[in-house]
Amino acid sequence: MGKYDGMTTKRPVLELQRIIKSYPGVVALDGVDFTVYENEIVGLVGENGAGKSTLMKILIGLIQPDKGSYSLRGEPVTLRDPADAARLGVGMVFQEGSLVPNLSIMENLFLCHEIGFRRFGFLSKRAMRQAAYAALAPVKVGSDLDIPIADTTPAVRQMVEIARLLWLSRLYNHKNPVLILDEPTTVLTEHERETLFSILDQIKNQASIVLISHRLQEIVENSDRVIILKDGKNVTELGAERASIPEIEKMMVGHSFETDRYREDEQIEPGNETLLRVQKLSKRGAFEPVDFSVRRGEIVSLVGLVGSGKEEVCRCINGLDKPDGGSIALKGKKLSPGSPSEAVRFGIGNIPIDRRSEGLALGMTLAENINLLVLDQLKVAGFISPALERKSAMRWIGECRIKSPSSSTVCANLSGGNQQKTVIAKWLSSRIQFLVLDHPTRGVDVGAKEEIYRLIRKLARDGVGMIVMCDTLEEDIGLCSRMLIMKDGRLVGEMACPPYKKPSPSEIIGLIV
Repeated sequence: MGKYDGMTTKRPVLELQRIIKSYPGVVALDGVDFTVYENEIVGLVGENGAGKSTLMKILIGLIQPDKGSYSLRGEPVTLRDPADAARLGVGMVFQEGSLVPNLSIMENLFLCHEIGFRRFGFLSKRAMRQAAYAALAPVKVGSDLDIPIADTTPAVRQMVEIARLLWLSRLYNHKNPVLILDEPTTVLTEHERETLFSILDQIKNQASIVLISHRLQEIVENSDRVIILKDGKNVTELGAERASIPEIEKMMVGHSFETDRYREDEQIEPGNETLLRVQKLSKRGAFEPVDFSVRRGEIVSLVGLVGSGKEEVCRCINGLDKPDGGSIALKGKKLSPGSPSEAVRFGIGNIPIDRRSEGLALGMTLAENINLLVLDQLKVAGFISPALERKSAMRWIGECRIKSPSSSTVCANLSGGNQQKTVIAKWLSSRIQFLVLDHPTRGVDVGAKEEIYRLIRKLARDGVGMIVMCDTLEEDIGLCSRMLIMKDGRLVGEMACPPYKKPSPSEIIGLIV
């Protein structure tokens, strides 16, 4: 492994050496070394499936390595479970969160440790409240402590989890805890991201932080070191001041990316047939009447700020929300409003922003998820044929290049990028005619993004019409044939995006803000 050649006088807080972890059919970690020094932010990057999640699970005691050593503050340890890790000052804020929704901020903060606030045999809410305000002060949370966590923003929930981990480390007398943050900015606004990293920079004075993110810009800007994994092995370690995004991408994936990363050269001229027509569609409080159409093979990007109404328009198209007025028609046939099952029957698919809770049945296998919409086509004499089910799944696993030990792997065990490709494979297998893609590359690595762009271009060539809402304006511009711009619930503009003359983000920003 290439080593970071910057000199450091800081002491290691956490050291993993020669870690090996295997599962049936796959070696997840193959001799990985990982060190975290005191008072630093270390960025951890790699493709989906590189071994990051497995490594983090070992760090917090969720799973045990097959081989290798684990040391904390110079002492060898064996972690039995995450509670054991927390007692030793190692905790993780998961991408999906781990707080109890119906409990308050204060109750979540001290959950399972309330005994320390007993006074004369009774729980002292006053003592808890004082401790809560002190614990939340470093993370700038000044909310009403009695608000249920479910009623707070994703940013507040994240800060409560960070505050809880810091409080636990003090409770167990650990001066330099290790905080692991898994994709912490995925659901944050730009302002919330800036606030988060400002707070992390201050917390670094009392803790060490492991930052996992597919947003390489924030890794480079906010890390002291960057560690790169590929195929379960260390690739290299860089000082952030020496790291560049193209260099990291090349090390992660194994090759350089073309300038045309959105495959603009594969953009096709849409067909003449109108596939989807939206007329005078409206929803009170969300968006005013809108009219637009999408042709066969056309990729239309719907852009606007949060609150512009674009998400609500798409939810109405998918039948997830019921509009107050107007109509939606696919190939001239009107859909019943607010009926997701009818939308699917008509051939309208949906790649949701939250693939784990809305796009997949995580407890089911890869094959079962891919075939979920085509079970009737896999029946022989009234029963589902295992042979046909496997044949169908293997076709789309190959087509979408899903990395998995087998088609019987449970989807919860797939990496984020492979989960997203599974959602796309499910809709491809059902031969949909129209697809809504809500931030299709959110939370996936650069290699998986390249694969998703390839699949989107394939869908267009096959005549599928699409509406996309992307993470960045550059991605919207690069993928779409035409752009619809929304502001304050109104459709305020339309812009052609031919492959030979894409508009610049600055041309669009003035229309959406």
